[in-house]
Amino acid sequence: MKNNIITQAALLGITAAAILVLSVRSHVGVDSIVGFGSILMLLGVAAMEYRITWKSALGR
Repeated sequence: MKNNIITQAALLGITAAAILVLSVRSHVGVDSIVGFGSILMLLGVAAMEYRITWKSALGR
């Protein structure tokens, strides 16, 4: 249940950031935002699934 809440919060945060960026005239396209968000979500899910911590990531 906790992982679902974290995943939903991350998805809502990415959506809010995309809306904010798209509301201002910028050179960032929708496909770039969707691609970047997809990669971040994939990394987040992988970190939750494999229980990656900063200690294990940094080798300490």
